[in-house]
Amino acid sequence: MSRALHLLLEQLDNKERQASSELSAAQLQLQQLVQQQQMLSQYQRNYSEDFQKRGRAGLTANQFSHFQGFINKLEVAQEQQVDGLHSARQQLEQSRTSWMAVRARKQAIETLLEREAERQQKESDKKEQKMLDELTLHRFYSQKNGNR
Repeated sequence: MSRALHLLLEQLDNKERQASSELSAAQLQLQQLVQQQQMLSQYQRNYSEDFQKRGRAGLTANQFSHFQGFINKLEVAQEQQVDGLHSARQQLEQSRTSWMAVRARKQAIETLLEREAERQQKESDKKEQKMLDELTLHRFYSQKNGNR
């Protein structure tokens, strides 16, 4: 049983490393998407401000159409970015859940192995004590029979 548990622990250790790596990658992906979304939002605000400034100065219909079309494209990109952030957050949560599940299984196996090691140590200590008791008893009887 102990050998099987050690093999299982080794497999779970590999799975935990993999899950941890996937969790780190998901965290990094989310962080990058948040930064991209912030940069896109800032760009959209700057572009809108520029549009308003130029609008006050006067725009041709063609310029107005160009600005408005680009602002619409930025809004679509923002919506896509929000969808991407939502997906990244879901992926992060799935990765975290998977990592925690593997970690919990690994800890359970580690606990079983620790208990088995403690049981074996107690059994070994008990055998050793029994041998010492028998040796002491043997010496006692040897000395008693030798002194007659």
